[in-house]
Amino acid sequence: MFKLFAAGAGAWPASRIVAALESHYGKPELLGEDGPLKVYGVQDGGVNFVVALMQSAPGSGKVVELGFLARFVGFSVTAQTVETLNRNLHISVASMEGADLFLMAGLQVTGEYDDGQFAVLLNSWRRDLMVALQGLSSDSGSMASAFPAAKLAAARKYAVNAAPAEDSGVSIDMLSSFLGARAEAQEMCEECNGRGKRGLIARMCADCEGTGFVATMSR
Repeated sequence: MFKLFAAGAGAWPASRIVAALESHYGKPELLGEDGPLKVYGVQDGGVNFVVALMQSAPGSGKVVELGFLARFVGFSVTAQTVETLNRNLHISVASMEGADLFLMAGLQVTGEYDDGQFAVLLNSWRRDLMVALQGLSSDSGSMASAFPAAKLAAARKYAVNAAPAEDSGVSIDMLSSFLGARAEAQEMCEECNGRGKRGLIARMCADCEGTGFVATMSR
C-alpha cells in the first residue's frame, strides 16, 4: 500500500512536470496508474526509461516524489561493473536483478516547482544514463570517441590543457585558476561533499539542488 502524504507537504504540479518532459523528450506515454502512482514512458536518443510520479493522493495532481528507472537487458554485467557504476553515478543507483541491470533514481519533492531546477534534475539523470551506457559498452570505444565534438580535429586541438613540464619550475594550479572567478560566489556544498547527492539511494541534495556547489556571501 502506498503511503499518502499529509496536506502541506512539498508538492509539484503534475501538469508542469509532464509539460517539461514533453518539452525535453517529446510527448511522454502514460504507461499506467496504481493509486497515487503515475508512470510515464520516455525515450531519449534511443534509450527508454520511465518517470514515476507519486502523488499526495490518487488524482490529486500534486507530486510528492519523483522516480526514474531504466532497465538494461542482455548486456554482460559483473559485480565489478555495478560497483564501478555506483562510484560514478550522480543521482542514481545501479542494481542487478538476475541478469538485468536496473538504473534507478528517486527524490522527495521540496519547495516550489521551478523549470530550471527540474532541468538540472533531468540533466543529472541524463549524465547517469551516459555513465551507465559507457560502463555497459566496453566494446564500443571510449566516451570521447562517441562525443560528436570530440571527433572534430580542430575541437580536439583547441580543447587541449597541457600540464607544465616537470623541469619547467611552473606549479600546476589549474583548479585555482579555473575557480578564481567563481570563488567569491560559490563553494563546494558541505552537505554532499560536492557530489550533488546524498544517502544510499542517491537522493538529490536539497542544499545545492544537485549541483554540488552553493552560493556564498560576497567578500
